[in-house]
Amino acid sequence: MTPERKKLKRAQLIQRVRTVERMQSAAAASEAEATRTRLSGVAERTRTLAAHYAQRADDMVGADLRSGKAMRDQLQKLSEVSSRQAEEAELQSQTRREAFAQSDMRLRKAEEGTRELVRSIVAGLEKG
Repeated sequence: MTPERKKLKRAQLIQRVRTVERMQSAAAASEAEATRTRLSGVAERTRTLAAHYAQRADDMVGADLRSGKAMRDQLQKLSEVSSRQAEEAELQSQTRREAFAQSDMRLRKAEEGTRELVRSIVAGLEKG
């Protein structure tokens, strides 16, 4: 096998590896974004429910008031936890999107390198 052929095979292998890497990064970014969206929805729903129970305080009496306060307190805690998880998911999603952008850039660089190598091989064949 000629040195040019070896270089071309290696460049094509790198390109395939970068393509797989990009696909994996895209899948991870998509999954992280779905998690972020889901957790943001949970956080919003728990905030809404906590607000609902906070407004009901005027309508309650006796045992209803005690159970409503307990429910409101638990929902408030759940809302804080879900908001924190949504923020963490946002950071994770951003990290995954950045990784995807980097893998996309590496793939484009590998593709360009392969094209340049093919051009130089063809130019060498035309001269020789």
